[in-house]
Amino acid sequence: MKRNVAPDFLAKTGVKHMQEKIDLRSAENGEEFANLAAALFIEKLEALDNPLVVLPTGATPLGMYHALATHHAHRRDLWEKMRFLALDEYLGLRRDDPRLFYGWLRREFLDRVGVPESRCTAFQSDAADPRAEAERIKTWLQQNGPIDIAVLGLGTNGHIAFNEPGSAFDSTVRTVSLTMESRKANAAYWGDIALVPETALTLGLGDLGRARHSILLVSGAHKTAILDRVLKGPVTTDVPATYLRDRANVTVIADKAALGLR
Repeated sequence: MKRNVAPDFLAKTGVKHMQEKIDLRSAENGEEFANLAAALFIEKLEALDNPLVVLPTGATPLGMYHALATHHAHRRDLWEKMRFLALDEYLGLRRDDPRLFYGWLRREFLDRVGVPESRCTAFQSDAADPRAEAERIKTWLQQNGPIDIAVLGLGTNGHIAFNEPGSAFDSTVRTVSLTMESRKANAAYWGDIALVPETALTLGLGDLGRARHSILLVSGAHKTAILDRVLKGPVTTDVPATYLRDRANVTVIADKAALGLR
């Protein structure tokens, strides 16, 4: 069920100066969060021909992927026309490494709904020349973009993809060094920070800023403080996700915990 956040709700959360172009939607629980996100994603896909999509990894979008696979896997008309572009990827991993984001997305979502491999463009983590690999994806996006639907997650330091604090709003595809905060967050999936690479490839904020539709997914009380800064703090590269405040067609879906509500 679509649940737009009413003005009095915004007042309770302290969101007084948020750009009106951001559509903030709240979810009562995890199931509603997943279904809201899945329904919006399907709505956007249905309205587009040959859509180019980027998707996040991690715990937050898992419910959405499960809802899509459970209720919409039969929609061959959608999955066979969708084009997927990787949002980011660790550097230096073999192609069969279970830590690869693209492999994770294939297991958790793309294979489950039947998005053909031929419709997917991913970073090569083990590229001999990482800068050349970044240029390859940059050129591909210039020739095949812009992104139609950018589904995004929010890091606790405000990062989007691997655009860490300080990333320029006009940044493009590049290699990056990961902050210790991001590596510690990702270590939760692998049990040891030593297993989290120190460098990565990522789409830039400039690439994501040209997306026709952006959907930011935020869940959990540990995201309350950073979501508050994204929605009502200064628009600054110190909080990369604030670039969304100056973009059109942005929807934020957050659960009550992320919004600081009981």
